[in-house]
Amino acid sequence: MLPASIDVGAVVRRSGPRMVRDGFGPLAVFFAGWKLIGLGAGIGMAAVFGMAVFAHAKRHGHPAMLVRVALLLVAIRAVVGLSSGSASVYLAQEIGIDTLLAVTLLASLRASRPFAALLAGDFYPFTEDMRRSETFRSAMITITAVWGGYFLLRALVRLIALLTLSTNRYVLVVALSDAPFLIALLAWSAYYTSAAFRRSPRWGPLIAAAGEEGRAPLAAETAPLP
Repeated sequence: MLPASIDVGAVVRRSGPRMVRDGFGPLAVFFAGWKLIGLGAGIGMAAVFGMAVFAHAKRHGHPAMLVRVALLLVAIRAVVGLSSGSASVYLAQEIGIDTLLAVTLLASLRASRPFAALLAGDFYPFTEDMRRSETFRSAMITITAVWGGYFLLRALVRLIALLTLSTNRYVLVVALSDAPFLIALLAWSAYYTSAAFRRSPRWGPLIAAAGEEGRAPLAAETAPLP
């Protein structure tokens, strides 16, 4: 028996908004606070936002691994931003953070511990049997490699934008290279993992059976009345 639907749409609906909020929210709050009040206020508001998201996740019992990572990044941004007193330095951290994420993800492959496996529980409640399977491990290796490549490419795009564009346009590039791609990659990751489990001789029949069980009530509800 599967713990929840492994359907791509279901995964994106459950996790997409949270992922965008946790990843892009602090930067959006910083930019708003900086423009409306000042640099210190923007940094402080971003830090408070990150801590509020973390508290919310803990209160609702979410695995919150992604939130922990986001909160750590918020703390790094706040310390560097306040110590430098520069909005440009604060925003430029996005490039360093992307590079750090890429190196961490790709290094986890070298250590044979794909980082995606640590975050997988934030997006789907995999059972221990699923996690121990070769299907899960193989999917997480591929997903980790793709996400690592994305962060590396994103760091390069943002570096070029920082060197050639105004601050406001740089923030626009950050936004456009963030949320849309995060949602697209989340959908692809869910699709790839789902397809891998559906192809599995062990898990494929369970997924098919779960799908039949889900369609049965719907068929009963939509059956014409005698």
